[in-house]
Amino acid sequence: MLKVFFDGRLGADAELKTSQNGGSQFYSMSVATDDFRNGNNETVWVRVSVNTDRVGKMKFTKGSHVLVSGTLRASTYQTKTGEAAVSLDVLADSINYVKSGGSGATQSDEATTANFGKLKKEEKAAAAPAPATTGTDVDDLPF
Repeated sequence: MLKVFFDGRLGADAELKTSQNGGSQFYSMSVATDDFRNGNNETVWVRVSVNTDRVGKMKFTKGSHVLVSGTLRASTYQTKTGEAAVSLDVLADSINYVKSGGSGATQSDEATTANFGKLKKEEKAAAAPAPATTGTDVDDLPF
């Protein structure tokens, strides 16, 4: 299982769909995210699905800046021209709005942005190197 965490913008309004067994509803959306490899900026499209129970009454509209956390899957398909292609799909655990700096943000956008900032601080703390220990013998380690 591959867990991912990324931000991007919705390419179109999300579609509300019902599962094949009719048991649950979910949103399906395409999110564009930037990939900066070798100094080039390429747009990567990711199909995102999220159960409506996880996001409540959020409205996902074209152009919304979102932060997505979930499980990544890759699948193959054939294009209209018959060529093989790969699709990136994410089953989202959570989706939050990211405030983009304009005056059109709502109070809930600001609260979500505050949570995003908190996550960033926690990530930095987790990425910090562990402090050096003294007096620990390698033979004392449990692995």
